[in-house]
Amino acid sequence: MFVFRKISAVVLATVIAAAPASAAGPDKKNRVGGETIAKLYAGKTWIWSKGGTYWAPDGSFQAVWEDSVGLGKWYATSKGSLCYEAQWYHGKGEPGDQRKECYRHIADSQGQLWKYSDKDQSWYKPTREFAERLKPGNKIASRVRKLRKRYGV
Repeated sequence: MFVFRKISAVVLATVIAAAPASAAGPDKKNRVGGETIAKLYAGKTWIWSKGGTYWAPDGSFQAVWEDSVGLGKWYATSKGSLCYEAQWYHGKGEPGDQRKECYRHIADSQGQLWKYSDKDQSWYKPTREFAERLKPGNKIASRVRKLRKRYGV
């Protein structure tokens, strides 16, 4: 029994040592400047499963989620966060809900961009997300127009 435990410990230590370093996340040594983040998102729509956000070059922000519309402003911080402050409307004559949300970005020592997920409390490489979900132009404009008209905003 003792020999089995010792072998198991050696095997486990070998597996842990062989695990890729990237699994732990970025080394967090390089902040990404606000200008870099602004260039990455400005003039693009971030497509969501039930809507999206448009980050206009002039700093205005539009978003749609199902039958809700968000209107406000966006900015990038010197510490690499992409933030929006918006009023979200859900119905005609109803006051909107104020919301502020930020998405943190950082570059590792190799220059790879990483993004922080508040939901998962972890860093991830958004390579696929940027390729598949961040599209040039305002892809939600017609939905925003319809919802603004419906809610009188």
